[in-house]
Amino acid sequence: YRVASHILSVFTLISNRLRRYSKEIARGIVSALKSFEAGLQDSQILPFVKQLAGRWEVGEDAGLEAMALSVQQELARTEGRAKVHFTIVAGNRSFDCEGYDGLSLLDIIKHQDSAGAQELAEVLECACSGIMACSTCQVIVHPDWFERVGEPEEEEQDMLDLAFDPQPTSRLGCQLVLKPELEGLVLTIPSGANNLFDHIPFE
Repeated sequence: YRVASHILSVFTLISNRLRRYSKEIARGIVSALKSFEAGLQDSQILPFVKQLAGRWEVGEDAGLEAMALSVQQELARTEGRAKVHFTIVAGNRSFDCEGYDGLSLLDIIKHQDSAGAQELAEVLECACSGIMACSTCQVIVHPDWFERVGEPEEEEQDMLDLAFDPQPTSRLGCQLVLKPELEGLVLTIPSGANNLFDHIPFE
C-alpha cells in the first residue's frame, strides 16, 4: 500500500534507532500512535517519535524502545511465535530463562518480569542500552551451539575485541536474538566486564 512520505520518515527513524527491529514493528508503532487512544494525526507522528527516541546516540531512550518491545511481543503473541528456553551459567549458579522468538537477551532483561529474566538482569549488565558502545553484555556461547547462534557482524566483533577476556564464541547479549532452533541454548556469563562506556565524554 502507499505510505505518505512523513510516515516513511518515521520508519527510517525507527530503523536507525532500533536497528534490530523490522518494518513490521515500525508499522505497528505507527498504528499504535494512530489508534483511538493515542489519536495522533499523520503529521504529528514523526515529531512524537523523535521525542520518544530521546538521545539514542548515548543510550538515553525516552520510550521508543519500550513501545517497540510492546509491539513486538504483542505480534509474537498474536502470531503464535515460539518461546525459546535457554540456560544461563554464571559462576557457581545456573538458571533457566525464556523469551519469544525474535527477542534479544537485552529485550528479555528490560521487558519481561519472569523469574529467569530477573536473574538474568542480576548477572548481565548492558551499560549502553544496546547501541554497541560497550561490551558489558558479553556472553559466551557453548561451543556446541555457536554455529546455530551465528558469528557476530563486524561492528559487534569490534566491541567484543575490547571485552573482558573475549572467547572465540563470545557474542553481545544485545545482539544475540532468540530463534526456535536455539531451544536449549547454553550461555555463560564472564566473570568480569570492561565498561568502555564509562570513558565516553558526553558533556
